[in-house]
Amino acid sequence: MADTALELLGRFIATASPQPGVESVEFLRHAIIDNYACMLAGANQAVTQKTIRALTSSGQVYATAASRIYGSTHRANPSAAAMVNAISAHALDFDDWEVPGNTHISAILLPALLAAGAGQKLTGESLLDAYLVGFEVVARIGEAINLEHYARGWHASATLGAIGAAAAVARLRRLDAAQSTNALAIACSRGLGYNAQFGSEAKPLQVGFAVEGGFLAACLAAEGLGGRANMLEHEAGMLVLMSHGERQRLQKPMQQLGRKLALDEHGIVFKPWPSCGYSHRIMTGMLEMRALIADPGQIDSIELHLPEMHAAILPYAQPGNRDEALFSLPYCATMALLYGRLTIADIEAQSWQWPDVRQLVAKISIHPFVQHRPELNYDPLQPDRILVYSNQSSECVETSYPLGAPQKPMSQQQHFDKFCACSALPRSAAEQAWQGLLDWPEAEDVHSLLTN
Repeated sequence: MADTALELLGRFIATASPQPGVESVEFLRHAIIDNYACMLAGANQAVTQKTIRALTSSGQVYATAASRIYGSTHRANPSAAAMVNAISAHALDFDDWEVPGNTHISAILLPALLAAGAGQKLTGESLLDAYLVGFEVVARIGEAINLEHYARGWHASATLGAIGAAAAVARLRRLDAAQSTNALAIACSRGLGYNAQFGSEAKPLQVGFAVEGGFLAACLAAEGLGGRANMLEHEAGMLVLMSHGERQRLQKPMQQLGRKLALDEHGIVFKPWPSCGYSHRIMTGMLEMRALIADPGQIDSIELHLPEMHAAILPYAQPGNRDEALFSLPYCATMALLYGRLTIADIEAQSWQWPDVRQLVAKISIHPFVQHRPELNYDPLQPDRILVYSNQSSECVETSYPLGAPQKPMSQQQHFDKFCACSALPRSAAEQAWQGLLDWPEAEDVHSLLTN
């Protein structure tokens, strides 16, 4: 009888020897630092603070607990810390993401691995190894079920995130193939989240639940608990209930296991702005448009053209609060055009209420288009388009990839500037911390580098 997809993935978790390319190591070098910074920035957000209070009252946050909640003085038991740190990382939607699974991959993997390595040395080498394995599992399942899974309304960072967290923790804790398969099967029952929650505090909570669930799934599997190994192919499993149901589409991704790493193939998309990634192609184009528009006050109207799936994720025209602002394309586009930026400080200042911002937002119309290749997140043959009309003239900018994508990478300076903004450290202290963090893949204990 042929192995199921989860069995193939479980064997990969237990036996693989991933050898990433030089570029992938650099992706990971920045991903860990970037996500740590996002945790620091998110720790003071209301959704994180409320979660900490709730977990304190339930006895999961206490002074002598094993795991740290970064950006705070609190400690928690490992599963609760994994959840809170994931919520922090995702609270501002500033964290990186990967394309095939359509997940916020580092906000899933790093909190889970830090919790799994609590109370012992966590070497850079073991962190990198486990991250690679978790990324592989998420990306290959994502290739099989997306983008239909996401387009149907499932929050992939939650659904696939639980499975990815389980895979990474299973690898770090050296579970065997059968245990790893069971960890993935159990995690299938803990991964749940809806895109309909976007623009609310439930969105980062969904990521936190998934990471906690994946962490616990690996712990349960290590003690001999199991689940059905055919949870992807089963007639009532993930592929059928949550995606297109075409079981044959599992074959190609599973055949890639052990050949070429998904990270080498796809890379990671970093975020220069704290907002939904689907706003970033337009925002990148708006930076170019700034050079073409002498006086934004003379603009009569703006048309924004983007894929219909992307537009559906960004439903808020005039946002009424911070969570809606992160998913408002007119607001994000306006900030990029008027100010050439969207920062945490702008979010905290409630810039969506600024008169000049509201005035220009009101002039923006959204024009979704049908994608010729709906399996692609970004089709270079169908770029986002910005049309600005003023004084009987018009300007047009087209953008195929957002700033931060592998095709249009952020500079080292941009990464550092983001770290400074997220950490809120004085620049000299941020420089010192940054320099130490850059060497994390060679560190004897990564915990010792994460000092805030």
